[in-house]
Amino acid sequence: MSETSLTVGQTVARARAEAGLTVTQVATSTRVRAAVIEAIEKDDFHLCGGDVYARGHLKSIASAVGLDPAALAAQYDAQRGTARAAASVV
Repeated sequence: MSETSLTVGQTVARARAEAGLTVTQVATSTRVRAAVIEAIEKDDFHLCGGDVYARGHLKSIASAVGLDPAALAAQYDAQRGTARAAASVV
């Protein structure tokens, strides 16, 4: 699977693994519950409580695992088809 075809969850899981971090370590450093991180890594965002919270969680997780927070949030928007909705709110 090429880098560009990874889902948000796969991107997070890969970066976490490459950083040598466990879900528990990321949860501790971000204060995002481990269950939420595990769900995100499976591209399941229902535990996040909505797109705004999902973006916030993703940005926190991205910082912890060495990803660009803005790029990961943009990838989430593209994957979920919410980029236009988010832009209209601003």
